[in-house]
Amino acid sequence: MKRPLSLTIIAWVLIVFSLLGLASIFMIGSNPEAMKMMEQMPVSLEFQKAWTVVGTIINLAVAYGILKGEPWSRVLYAVWGAIGVVAGFYISPMKVMAMVGLIIFVVVCAFLFSNRANEWFSARGFALKRERS
Repeated sequence: MKRPLSLTIIAWVLIVFSLLGLASIFMIGSNPEAMKMMEQMPVSLEFQKAWTVVGTIINLAVAYGILKGEPWSRVLYAVWGAIGVVAGFYISPMKVMAMVGLIIFVVVCAFLFSNRANEWFSARGFALKRERS
């Protein structure tokens, strides 16, 4: 079965944005404007760096799973994404950005749990394993 183009795009966007986010969190010290914004958040810069590293690892695993058709990957995306949205509303000084993140999360989930995606993953709903070989 051929992987739906939407899933390929989602996986590669996750890879690219994860790596860009990882690079940016470690270069943020050279941008005073960004540092000012980060200081407004109720969590430390060290926590934000750790959160970004963990998120990058999870998103890269999700992207790999999507490309390989592993059903656990979309469940992991949904769970980690929901945690990220809740955390985003808590820590972000710009609630509009958290709202944008929520919209993106919902749209991506709609693609990941569509009928074509169910066929690609050979699973329905929150199943972690394929229904058939």
